[in-house]
Amino acid sequence: MAHILCMTSGLTGILYASIEMCRRLEEAGHQITYASPSDVKQRVTASQLDYVQLTALQEIHASVVPNLEGRSKWAKLWYRIKNRKKLRQLAIEQLQMDNFGAILDQLAPDLVVIDLELHPHIMAVFAKGIPLVLLSQWFTIWNNKGTPPLSRSTIPNIGWKGSNLGLKWAWRKIKVERYLKFSKIRLFSIGLDRRSVLRQYARQVGFPLKYIRENYWPGPFTYSTLPVISITIEQMEFPHKKRPNLHYVGAMINHLRNNENLASNESQLEYIFRLRKEKNKKLIYCSVSSMKAGDQLFLEKLLKSVKKNTDWLLIISLGGKLKQNDFSKVPRNVYLFSWVSQVQVLSEADCSINHGGIHTINECVYFKVPMLVYSGKKADQNGCAARIHYHQLGIMADKDQDRPEEITKKIEEVLRNPVYKANLEKMNKVYHSYIEERQLEHLVSYYLDLEKLDGGMLKK
Repeated sequence: MAHILCMTSGLTGILYASIEMCRRLEEAGHQITYASPSDVKQRVTASQLDYVQLTALQEIHASVVPNLEGRSKWAKLWYRIKNRKKLRQLAIEQLQMDNFGAILDQLAPDLVVIDLELHPHIMAVFAKGIPLVLLSQWFTIWNNKGTPPLSRSTIPNIGWKGSNLGLKWAWRKIKVERYLKFSKIRLFSIGLDRRSVLRQYARQVGFPLKYIRENYWPGPFTYSTLPVISITIEQMEFPHKKRPNLHYVGAMINHLRNNENLASNESQLEYIFRLRKEKNKKLIYCSVSSMKAGDQLFLEKLLKSVKKNTDWLLIISLGGKLKQNDFSKVPRNVYLFSWVSQVQVLSEADCSINHGGIHTINECVYFKVPMLVYSGKKADQNGCAARIHYHQLGIMADKDQDRPEEITKKIEEVLRNPVYKANLEKMNKVYHSYIEERQLEHLVSYYLDLEKLDGGMLKK
């Protein structure tokens, strides 16, 4: 079998999903090595995977400009303009891709499955002539006919925004916004911005710039033709014309993971679960791990919305940004935790109130928990919320607009309407079909065989 190198940014969501992906590939007989610029060694090796630590990624222009203290702002500006080529080259050297190249030589993988946000590493792998497939944790991020930008909460065929003209306008608008944003950054950094440095590095190693023409989300660019594995469920997408070489292999959920030291709250959780069963109450789980400080207002409204519903039990996982004593009036049927094991609580929950994170949504599908999605309005959260609403796996709502009584009504709707549970039963079967049909394993084998037959199709 093959030696596969898996590389991610190490952020929590994609980390655990990719570990599950690696576990499946290892069970299929492949040799797996995991690498990341973040220090995630302990969590990766706990899953019995070989691990290589990469150099941490830094702000590209943070340390390449010398200390010009005492000079006027105009003198500093002139220095940057006069030395911009030299400084950009220093920024490229700061990426330390030569060290990464040595690691690639030592590992000699047959295939690299790489997080599509690891831009310099993607270019370095390509330059080495090693076959690569990009890894995406999101629904489609490309401009495809029939789907809105993932950062929007638009639902196709609903209102003007969902019309064909409205969708085209949304893509054009976001393209202009991104162009202006990056043009401003490039201007004020005198060409030392991340996008400019990476494009220069691409030229140096022979990575075709035509592959990085797209610039919608995430930044600083996406790739137009390289093959992509999406660890999402295609049946949860909006109907649309799919980007070439985009392959859905289903959600990657390790439902047995124990990634935090949570023994201290185990007894309290068991008490809540027992109370739910003995008193026939409904358990609502609210996860706000990526919330902003200002979203405390939403949680205050949520507390009021459940106060009078004594048949409800509410568990809130604060995620470390807020403390229990930040809330002066906590109803008796509400339980606040800094952290909980999400998979443990979802296995008992009747409703999930979440911010629209794709990995939480995937776990709700796994445990068949209807959702009330109050999008955090960051990254892909709006688009995820819209898809939940479209497929009737739950309800999309607005955390800034809804009053406590409106939150109450929407929780009641999610708990009482059988359509959400029925659709989750169906989607759960779809999730399991990806595993039963071994779509991930077959796709990886396909690209390994294709590389042998076509002599470098994945490289150039």
